[in-house]
Amino acid sequence: MKKAIAFLFLFVSFLGYSQKIKLKDGVILVDKVEYIKLREDKVSRRCYIISNLKGEDILYIKGMDYYDPAEVKPTTPGYYSDGKVFYFEVLSADLNTIYFENRPSGSPFNSLYTENTISNLFNGEAINSDGTLNLEKLEILSKKIGFEFSKKRDAINNQRSNNTIIIKEEPRRSGVNINIGR
Repeated sequence: MKKAIAFLFLFVSFLGYSQKIKLKDGVILVDKVEYIKLREDKVSRRCYIISNLKGEDILYIKGMDYYDPAEVKPTTPGYYSDGKVFYFEVLSADLNTIYFENRPSGSPFNSLYTENTISNLFNGEAINSDGTLNLEKLEILSKKIGFEFSKKRDAINNQRSNNTIIIKEEPRRSGVNINIGR
């Protein structure tokens, strides 16, 4: 009984402190207060543009994926997941700087697939109340979240590229062959 009461208090306190992030008519609301605007990029698939409430672009969210053989797992009998790992890169508005990578939240059919990224920007105070970027806080957030997806992707790609087979076609000679300096 005591455990149930303690769990109930923890659950109620969790509900009291979590932010409610909603998308309404292209505007992100955090606890019913307008925060930023989010719109889908019409040119690129699974990409979004974050702008301040005035409509000035401040960040770009780019959807990326890679193949990870470890992610091929059975989902239902006879079916397997395809091994694709999907993540978001958060870039500057001019697309020159990648600040951090983040996992998506929910499913791509969800109205706010980028909720996890928006939540991190809000909690990390990377966007000021006037809609400008706080570059110091964004840099700290970048160091905290990091680039785990691209590091893993690069490690998988390097592992694949290191499996090089060299076939040497030299005439076979009898006896002992010693090659020095190869």
